[in-house]
Amino acid sequence: MALDLFLAFSMCCLSTFVMINTNANPQVSSLSVSTAKPHRFVSKLIHPHSVHHPFYDPNETKEDRIEHDIKRSLARVASLQSRIGGSLASHDQQASLYASASHSTMLANISIGHPPVPQLLVMDTGSPLLWIMCVPCSNCAQYPGQIFNPSLSSTYSPLCNSAPCHYNSSNQFQFNITYADRTFTSGTLALEQLVFETPNEGIEVFKVVFGCGHNFWSNREPGYNGILGLNNYNLALASQTGKKFSYCIDSITGSNFDHSHLIFGEGAYLEGYSTPFEVFDDMYYITMEGISVGEKSINVAPKTFERKPDGTGGVIIDSGSTFSFLVYEGYKVLLREIRSLLDGSFGGVRYAGEPWLLCYLGTVSRDLVGFPVVTFHFAEGADLVLDTESLFIQRKNDTFCMAVAPINVVDLRSKPSIIGLLAQQSYNIGYDLNDKDIYFQRIDCELLSG
Repeated sequence: MALDLFLAFSMCCLSTFVMINTNANPQVSSLSVSTAKPHRFVSKLIHPHSVHHPFYDPNETKEDRIEHDIKRSLARVASLQSRIGGSLASHDQQASLYASASHSTMLANISIGHPPVPQLLVMDTGSPLLWIMCVPCSNCAQYPGQIFNPSLSSTYSPLCNSAPCHYNSSNQFQFNITYADRTFTSGTLALEQLVFETPNEGIEVFKVVFGCGHNFWSNREPGYNGILGLNNYNLALASQTGKKFSYCIDSITGSNFDHSHLIFGEGAYLEGYSTPFEVFDDMYYITMEGISVGEKSINVAPKTFERKPDGTGGVIIDSGSTFSFLVYEGYKVLLREIRSLLDGSFGGVRYAGEPWLLCYLGTVSRDLVGFPVVTFHFAEGADLVLDTESLFIQRKNDTFCMAVAPINVVDLRSKPSIIGLLAQQSYNIGYDLNDKDIYFQRIDCELLSG
């Protein structure tokens, strides 16, 4: 009996559809059974502003980089419309899954194969599959670094419809991803070892299911070698390495910070206060119960952030957006409170192309010393505290803006709220996929990066 898995992806604001065709046979079980031992697997994370990013441009100004952050965040949010509200239907062993990938978010550095070949992969909490570009590759970008050549790896093993199964055989499981702008990738599902580099050694994870992409086309160089899916689907890497992962986000606006990292397995940090999550459309939803500014709880209606029965609303914790976005009913109350604290002391600034940005003349590090923190309150007592470096961005040398925006700036029917990377900055975020909890621990990421 054929087993067809239909995966729907989005890249920035682009809808995509992925199809993986398989036939029932003994190898199919390997798609859902982890063979990795749940140790501690660590990958450094690279932000687009980092000097370690392959597209880092030392000539870019601070304003250029913030403008890119804004555009990336809006594109990421726009991509959700193609996913939210879709149903996870099951018919004749068919399933629909939705995911997203942004080419300009956090990159993980993981090596694959034997001998190991380093790969830069987009860290995406909304994607169910790990895939990389592979040789032979039609139109694959040769940047950054080496493209993986499975014929040179002694540990590469394609997944096939029937035995015998050989490299380049015609009965291999295939996947195809097509984007709305005609960007696409396609290739073969296979088993391979991953290598996580630590300060003292490389730790190997054997027989990881991944997609080996032999075709790739895009109208721009992507700046990555593939996508590292982190949702709770059984093909996602987190599910194959112990059902736990955590990441700690260092400063994402400075170019020289390099302590952000991603950890899989039993060694993932699950500490601090936790809040339950649910997964809808392959995204992590958490229950937001209120907002406070300093010691003052602002007056947000209890149902403001609820996910509605029709799939609209709710709060997503996301790895692809720099900014955070709140449903308008909650945003306007926060906006009123922030303006009451700033309007009398700073001159307002408006940007013609971004009238929704709340901006003032001044410098965050100098002028906002002592400004009260903003706290997002989640179910079961978990809090995310935004200090001035997480709540505001320095738009220009003499202008700062709030990095929380109204979700209706993008015309989404679903209008979810989104917790972006700036709000998660200086936190370790831990995901327990078995107990369905997310942990928040405010900490210096350098303390956990050894």
